[in-house]
Amino acid sequence: MSTDSETRVEDGPDETEDLQRRLERTTRGRVLISVVIVVLLGTVLVVNMPDSITKRALLHAASPVANVLGLDQGWAVYAPSPRKESTYLEARVLERDGTTTTYPVPMQHGLAEYWDYRWQRYADTLLNGPDNKPRWAPYARWVADQDRAAGHSPTVVTLVNISSVSQPPDAPTPRTPWSEHPFFSIGVGS
Repeated sequence: MSTDSETRVEDGPDETEDLQRRLERTTRGRVLISVVIVVLLGTVLVVNMPDSITKRALLHAASPVANVLGLDQGWAVYAPSPRKESTYLEARVLERDGTTTTYPVPMQHGLAEYWDYRWQRYADTLLNGPDNKPRWAPYARWVADQDRAAGHSPTVVTLVNISSVSQPPDAPTPRTPWSEHPFFSIGVGS
């Protein structure tokens, strides 16, 4: 003998049926899926086009989609002129008592790299040029909030670019010595 809930499941559509199957069952759903696929493929195409008038014209529409989905990866790392500089972002917080607390961008190892890589991408965004200057203060304030949450009393947050240049394979050392360049400071007193 079946209960009322079992009878309803057998008589009507399965309430646990996933969204994909419901969309695929209707014409409107299949059109929606097709539009999403076309938008994604178009975004990937535009983002990976060589620099041109066409790319610049389409990029304003493709950039929001690419940024949200993480499709804004540049391939210049590989060719024709790969990036030679390794950079790391570090925030240094001057506390009210005169001590300094350091907050490097989180970098995980192993499988954790896959879900924390967004922090490295964000740090790259902050470090790559003056166009990103409007993002510096919000990030510094966020670091100050994290510092306060840890029970400290921040007064100044300084963002520091730590970098080194990779040498050619036949060079005696793999890279130049690491250098530090503070590029932004903001007062964040309580």
